[in-house]
Amino acid sequence: MHTIHLLSDLLINQIAAGEVVQRPASVVKELLDNAIDAGSNNIKIIIKDAGKQLIQVIDDGIGMDEVDARMCFEKHATSKIAHTDDLSKIQTMGFRGEAMASIAAVAQVEMETRLHEAATGVFIAIEGSKIKKQEAISTSPGTKISVKNLFYNVPARRNFLKSNPVEFKHILEEVQHAALARTEIGWRLYHNDIEIYNLSPEKLSHRMVHLFGESYKKQLIPCKETTNMVAIQGYIGKPEQAKKTRGEQFLFVNQRFVKSPFLNHAIKHAYDRLLATDSFPFYAIYLTIDPKLIDINVHPTKTEIKFQDEKALYSILQAAIKKSLATHHVVDSLDFDQDTNFSLLRFSNPIQVSPPHSTKERNYTQFKVDGSTTSLTSPKDWQSLFPDHKAEPETFPLSQNVGTVHYEEGAGRAVQLYTSYIIVQVQSGALLIDQQAAHERVLYDKFMDHFQNKNGASQQLLMPEYLSVNGADYMVLLENKAILRSLGFIIDPFGESTIIIHGCPAELKHHSPKQLLEGVIEQLKWNNNKQKLEISECFIRALAKKASIPHGIKLNGIEIDALLAQLFSSTNTMYTPDGRKICTKLSKDNLVSLLK
Repeated sequence: MHTIHLLSDLLINQIAAGEVVQRPASVVKELLDNAIDAGSNNIKIIIKDAGKQLIQVIDDGIGMDEVDARMCFEKHATSKIAHTDDLSKIQTMGFRGEAMASIAAVAQVEMETRLHEAATGVFIAIEGSKIKKQEAISTSPGTKISVKNLFYNVPARRNFLKSNPVEFKHILEEVQHAALARTEIGWRLYHNDIEIYNLSPEKLSHRMVHLFGESYKKQLIPCKETTNMVAIQGYIGKPEQAKKTRGEQFLFVNQRFVKSPFLNHAIKHAYDRLLATDSFPFYAIYLTIDPKLIDINVHPTKTEIKFQDEKALYSILQAAIKKSLATHHVVDSLDFDQDTNFSLLRFSNPIQVSPPHSTKERNYTQFKVDGSTTSLTSPKDWQSLFPDHKAEPETFPLSQNVGTVHYEEGAGRAVQLYTSYIIVQVQSGALLIDQQAAHERVLYDKFMDHFQNKNGASQQLLMPEYLSVNGADYMVLLENKAILRSLGFIIDPFGESTIIIHGCPAELKHHSPKQLLEGVIEQLKWNNNKQKLEISECFIRALAKKASIPHGIKLNGIEIDALLAQLFSSTNTMYTPDGRKICTKLSKDNLVSLLK
């Protein structure tokens, strides 16, 4: 019996779709490529349920006749190339002839198309690679393609899709790439009937501001260089505006967005000594190069590319970036913090706290703050500070999963060191506490309680504040209004890519709501890049990080005592939510050894 047999066309297309159509964003990319190649002046994208229910792309391009409309769903059918030599001079976005056949194999697809000179158009409905309906219709010139119920016949692939916010974030990235690559085209994007982008044809700098926000007006540095090998133009960001997260680095080759770690390294290395560790500058760089010197037929997604002389291109690009930075008198930027907690208001008011009641289940006691306590800084009779204490063994957590510090009787008054740390005497030594990490833990526990019990108090703003964000951040905020409301934020959409803030968490009423939300968004990206968490957990961690007391803020005695009282009533006093250490034990023996 023969064991080798030919696969069916449907199965072949579904296998091919595994590389071409990985998620809804893959479908968006392929449809946008076709719309661009059709010579469109305006492209409209309609998304429902993050692309799982509907992806619709409408263009005013050249359109197709009945034969081409039918042929475009056949595998390896394309109008972009015809001969082997054409692979060395590709100018179009698409050329492989795989996309439409792959999409039709894993979704229900409808297409309406019409040539500008034709009186009528054609409608085709295809499902699982089989034509269900074809007829002549009256429609506008151009093409409208609707992809419904993606992966309806491949349930395993559908089950692997991420949450709607994550999938829509990938779709937004594809639209951003296309809108940046083709600024002469007008773009409109809708998600669940909400307008995300409405971009008219415009010059590049205006397109960047409309995509990423008004704040980018002040950070864009033009970059331009022309050599015999390549023409370079675009914009780079100022070093002080660099972020701790990737995602705003755009590299285009012949108007095609590409991923090239080698060239990205050249750009970042040009910022040598101007960036903090693990910071990433904004840039949108466009390379125009002879198609014969590159190979884009590397991967079905067409985002990888090979260069004939990559080393020379590396040097040219790096030199162009350095020249732009020098021309605009960019100097070394200020140091960044460990995380994205960049700018905060002064912690100016005492923390309001109700002292916890000691119970048998608690293995700590409240601080004693009366005047009888011996000062930690007393220069003599130091032995009296450390009486022998053998009745109770020292028990400190050795792992992140255990987080309770045990206090003994006779604790001394806490003092602040270098406006960043708190040191407090205990009978067996001393505790050194990071004030920012401690406050982050306190806020995290408080906001987690608010979220779980849905009891977050909100402080209504006398005058609402308006926050303009890019499309991706706009959708993240709107998709998670319920989470933000449970934490105390009251927000609503206000026009295109603008959020109106009516209220903020009562505990943070001395902070700027606008700055808090901006910081939360950036911290949210950082959390997502480092570890995969539930979206609610990401928001809570981000808010606690952004609102925590930064290093360099002087605290008075009342604030210190209140902070420590709240910290040591926490379920985990040793580690922050992301695993950073809050305090460390300095034993009596270690302290004594320093004086010998």
